[in-house]
Amino acid sequence: MIGALLFYVAIETRLSGTRWSLTDGLYMVVLTITTIGFEEVHPLSQSGRLFTTVFAITGVVLLAFAARSAASLLVGQQLSAEAQRRRRLRAVRQMTDHYIVCGYGRMGREAVHQFRRRGLPVVVIEQDPAALEPLADTDVPFIEGNATQDEYLRNAGAERARCLVAAVGTDEDNLFIVLSARLLNPNLSIVARAGQEATVDKLRRAGANRVLSPYVLGGRHLAAAAVEPGVVDFLEVVMHEAADAEIVAVTVPANSPVIGQPMLGSGVMEEGSAMILAVIAQDNQLHTNPRPHTTVKLGDRLIAMGNSEQLSRLKRAVQP
Repeated sequence: MIGALLFYVAIETRLSGTRWSLTDGLYMVVLTITTIGFEEVHPLSQSGRLFTTVFAITGVVLLAFAARSAASLLVGQQLSAEAQRRRRLRAVRQMTDHYIVCGYGRMGREAVHQFRRRGLPVVVIEQDPAALEPLADTDVPFIEGNATQDEYLRNAGAERARCLVAAVGTDEDNLFIVLSARLLNPNLSIVARAGQEATVDKLRRAGANRVLSPYVLGGRHLAAAAVEPGVVDFLEVVMHEAADAEIVAVTVPANSPVIGQPMLGSGVMEEGSAMILAVIAQDNQLHTNPRPHTTVKLGDRLIAMGNSEQLSRLKRAVQP
């Protein structure tokens, strides 16, 4: 088009003896390449007519190639996106005992980060494509859709999952997610976010095992940071930053060989093993700093701190 414009303005002006302005040349180029062809702006010379004929044919061919390239690019992107979606679904179908995070906002991103830091398998469900863009370059599988619908919960493997985190923006959606997930998997552990105190009880009755309010937790954390900053710093490092230290709760099952045994000598307490910080009994009574002769009971939850190897050794001793 630029070449044709220069021809009309510079060359055709000399060949025909009629002065062609930039506006005349641009108008002629547009009429020719779009095949509208109302009329010639100025009478053309013989060479001008021949050039216009070649330009018209060439322009139509180039436009056809451009349209085909654009269509191929669009279809290729759609096929690529569909192939990636199917690949993610295949990866999710192979996952068991994984974690599902519904909602990839500020809380959802932090939850996914903590799961990945611990090396745990996680799947994200989010309906906003823009929010999912940071996950495109990671190995975290995600489902684009509304987590309140059973279809997307099934695609994320809710029937085979270990835990689901409902962290979408509204309490109403979290309530629907909890209810749907509980119906799909009665044994699923569900943790839900509650923006209002009035929703906490509803989420629990809908099937959530744990309901957390970010505002309540944030207030407690602020108060603790003001009163005991050293303790808060320690917990922050252990729970969220340290790669070689972690605090976990190990539940004593019915087939555990340590039931009725003292902690020292049964594998629960031994030199170089995880540190037992507390024991939460079945009646939810908390016993801090248990003694070596403390008897392990069925259903006790042992709160232990240590590195991954120490914690794995403790789990093998308590949960064969």
